[in-house]
Amino acid sequence: MNDKPMSVLEHLDALRRILIISVISIIPGAILGWMIREQILNILTRPVRAMNYKLVYIAATEALTAEMKIAFFAGIVIASPVIAYQFWKFILPALHTPERRYIMLFVPLSVILFLGGITFGYYSVFNLAIQFLLSFGGEGLTPMLSLSKYLSFAFWFLIPFGLMFEMPLIVMVMARLGVVSPAFLASKRKLALLLSFVIAGVVTPTTDVITQGIMGGAIILLYEISIWLAYLVRPKNKERVEKS
Repeated sequence: MNDKPMSVLEHLDALRRILIISVISIIPGAILGWMIREQILNILTRPVRAMNYKLVYIAATEALTAEMKIAFFAGIVIASPVIAYQFWKFILPALHTPERRYIMLFVPLSVILFLGGITFGYYSVFNLAIQFLLSFGGEGLTPMLSLSKYLSFAFWFLIPFGLMFEMPLIVMVMARLGVVSPAFLASKRKLALLLSFVIAGVVTPTTDVITQGIMGGAIILLYEISIWLAYLVRPKNKERVEKS
């Protein structure tokens, strides 16, 4: 692998290629997702059906649009190994040559963390959010849940959880590069606490405190795990990053 420094234009060109490959990789995943869309729909609508509610569509094209959303969502999940590989391939030049072999470890870890985040979000916060939000109807009011809007809500809810779970791995690499240190991360706990709930408020498609609190708590826990991992992989022979 060539260790010659890349220019800004070369970095931008590499980033462009990586983005193109990542987008293209979603297409076959979306095709496969289209083939299993009914099974995915069954999983995503389980919280609603558990409360004896039904989803409806109110436009002629809404059912088709909803199924296309499912296929696209599945395409992102199925293509996550390719997307993770492209991401680490872009980050790779910043690593020292002996450490570049770890890309074969970073890729499966990224995928596992991404899928783990989605799974955690679905079985914990998502189910709780649906039950909480639908409990406000009261007697004489029956929710009429639009299929397309419900799926958009689910995707915008679950994808951030998958991305959020990548934090420990990304921080670990940054610590190895000397960009951050465990001491620096520990000194920013108060700021991290504030930002955790700000991020939770932005990415959570609900306004209730319980849902945002669970997501914020998860981010804080991941931040603490990141500090511990940064301590394990910190470069022993380099000066620590100064606190700012």
